[in-house]
Amino acid sequence: MAGKRINLSDLASEPALPEARVPTLAESAPRTARVQQVAANPLNTRDLDTDHAKIESVADSMRTHGQLQPCAVVSREAFLRIYPEHEPAVGRAPWVQVTGGRRRAAALLANLATLDIIVKNHLAESRETWVGATAAENLDRENLDPIEEARAVQLLVEECRTGKAAAERLSRTPAWVTQRLNLLKLGAELQSMLRSGEVPLRDVRDLHQLPPTEQLEELRQRQHKPELTAVNGTAAPETAVGSREKGERPRKAALAIRRLGGTPDKIAKSLQAEMTPEDLRALANLLLQIYAAPDDQE
Repeated sequence: MAGKRINLSDLASEPALPEARVPTLAESAPRTARVQQVAANPLNTRDLDTDHAKIESVADSMRTHGQLQPCAVVSREAFLRIYPEHEPAVGRAPWVQVTGGRRRAAALLANLATLDIIVKNHLAESRETWVGATAAENLDRENLDPIEEARAVQLLVEECRTGKAAAERLSRTPAWVTQRLNLLKLGAELQSMLRSGEVPLRDVRDLHQLPPTEQLEELRQRQHKPELTAVNGTAAPETAVGSREKGERPRKAALAIRRLGGTPDKIAKSLQAEMTPEDLRALANLLLQIYAAPDDQE
């Protein structure tokens, strides 16, 4: 039985089979790369130099158990398309790390030859996407100190152009974003104390409203001046400035008013930046109730 005659010229014009095409690098399964082939993320807000103990711990784990989770990376070309100014930092490395900065540093410390990576070029679609991905990865794991968090948020706000847009990308409230940005207004010594855990965040949350030269002194006064306690166990107002005549505001309230701007319109704007709409409405209702209530004090 004679077979169908095949024209060789027709075969030559047919497209290549799918398996013969070169795969794209937009996304991939985990693979292995030499550690030196993965450049550090130039926009990482984590201070790896001060995280040496944790990196040593990760290095010990990687020596014993290997790398349990791959580092997300993008190709050099994808990264430089959105950040061409960082070419000197990337060098000739074919990959740029998105997540896993400590794993990369630990692999170098442990003198490991390779690093497990997974390529996710979609994270380099834009600067906003890149910064949002790196910030969210660190914030969701809650492994940044408050100042590192604030720096990550600041980068994202710069790319998103508004705090509201940055908050939406991070699934946080605008007030949370504002609070983190305010930490960057603290003096260098206060920032260092906050990062080391020497002072809790609640003790410095509002100190940005004072000039840097006054912030540390105000913190010391709060820490070393005990509050007076009333007979019923409730905290009494702090000592007032000057005499204790009727109607004089206690020192604590006077300082708060000065920090908020001193005038009703400035106080309102300051509170709007710090509080949620629900809390603002609750505060307004309480103030109206206090104003409407009869003054029973002589």
